[in-house]
Amino acid sequence: MCVYFEIIFDNGGGITLQTEGFCHNYDRPEWAARDVKVLLAEDNTDGWEGDDPEARDQEYDPEMERNGGYKWLTRQEVEEVIASGTIDSSWRNMRDFFVALGCAVGDS
Repeated sequence: MCVYFEIIFDNGGGITLQTEGFCHNYDRPEWAARDVKVLLAEDNTDGWEGDDPEARDQEYDPEMERNGGYKWLTRQEVEEVIASGTIDSSWRNMRDFFVALGCAVGDS
């Protein structure tokens, strides 16, 4: 069974990983990418340290995304970007995250 997760990129450079039972905010995109890589391979967060329930204060909000404060990506969307091999985004934290997962940067 695939663990559903969301990655939330904020315009201040932070990244939040949320699953049903784990939530953590990252200051470094490569650290978030490392954990997502493990999550994609192992499909669970059992025994992971750093769960921060207080970081789980965001549900998807299309208005916040439209206003440019946050960008949400689901597991499926993350997998699609990885499969494409290219990230097209002007957001540095998003670009650095996907570069750490082996993607090239597109023309955005």
